[in-house]
Amino acid sequence: MSFTPRLYLDPCDFEALATEKIFPIPTATAHYLGNVLRLRPSDQVIFFNERDGEWHCEISQITKNKGTITAQKQLRQPIILCGPTLVFAPLKRDATDLAVRMATELGVQTIQPVKTLRTNTIKIKEERLRTITIEAAEQSNRLTIPQIRSLQSLFDFCETWPKNKTLWVAIERCVDYQIPIDKAQEYRRDDGILIGPEGGFDPNEIKNLLLYDFVRPLSLGSLVLKAETAIVAGLSRFTEQICA
Repeated sequence: MSFTPRLYLDPCDFEALATEKIFPIPTATAHYLGNVLRLRPSDQVIFFNERDGEWHCEISQITKNKGTITAQKQLRQPIILCGPTLVFAPLKRDATDLAVRMATELGVQTIQPVKTLRTNTIKIKEERLRTITIEAAEQSNRLTIPQIRSLQSLFDFCETWPKNKTLWVAIERCVDYQIPIDKAQEYRRDDGILIGPEGGFDPNEIKNLLLYDFVRPLSLGSLVLKAETAIVAGLSRFTEQICA
């Protein structure tokens, strides 16, 4: 092959990688390597996860649904997962998929869907979203996978948010609501950012959000952005402070 595949290997599925040790790989991974990529013994693969870091491996054996690898060299050490929390109102399926993919590429630690008064959908398939985060991590050279949390109501979530962390709330037309914006905003890598649904937050939601001491309003400019665009614009504020 002209390229070396880079795949996430769930640490729950096997013991820790170590140099020159042979490891069985999960059935789904073996199927993908052997039947989709059509790899053979001695072909090279890069595996990664948050526990083991990133490893250059060689396929020792591969059949229809079984295989083993030999871990040859550690390319990167494991890291501590760190990054902001993305809190967002679920969108239609394709838009939600895109938002989760881009958030992963931008280094979020946690993805928290919340239900607001104007939320388009309350159907969240966590396993599907996890698959999307894995694919995005494989593509973006990231070592870690964001945690996907279950859907909560907006204010149930706010009640559990750590009081020592800032939750940045993207509010359209802050001037219309007479909300002052601090121009010298400092973003910590473990802060959270809240993006509302298509159509924005209900005015009463904004009023109640601003009652929390840890909430700070965030302006993304004078234009009205689609929710998935707002996610990228908001998370880009954190990118220089994220390690992922």
